[in-house]
Amino acid sequence: MDQITFDKYVEDRYIKQMDYYQQASAKNQKKYKQFQWVLIILSALTPVIAALNGVKSGAINIYPLINVNILVVTVSSIVAILTTGLKTFNYQELWIKYRSTYEKLKPEIYYYNFNIGPYAANDVDRESVFVTRIEAILDTEHTQWPPAKSIPNTQDKSVDPPISKK
Repeated sequence: MDQITFDKYVEDRYIKQMDYYQQASAKNQKKYKQFQWVLIILSALTPVIAALNGVKSGAINIYPLINVNILVVTVSSIVAILTTGLKTFNYQELWIKYRSTYEKLKPEIYYYNFNIGPYAANDVDRESVFVTRIEAILDTEHTQWPPAKSIPNTQDKSVDPPISKK
């Protein structure tokens, strides 16, 4: 592989993939942490709100305009919805998966530049080794995505099973 083609590959493929995985990881980490904080706060508030039911300050009810039971049920429902959303959208798993792929890609350019590891072998086309290793990392990530597609639908018998690629 000539140097111009290799430089174009690094610029158009490697760097763009690095940026993608870094941004996707950060986005999913942020969503996961936001969901978690809201869940923590609402989960902690639910028993406090429930305990306030019927609390009176002297002869005056503290919450005369709020039905505490409805508030507890509403907050509990929001907690259930957010918990289901976290499970459904897999923000934590995606964050870890994208970050893991990013971390696998990251050192390859250093191995190449410093001529170490598989790049140190004599009579080896270092550029081809780099491209092969990068594409293998990306292929591994892509074949694991999405895991739900590899599970055949056992309830709907009219759906053909997935075709394996050989």
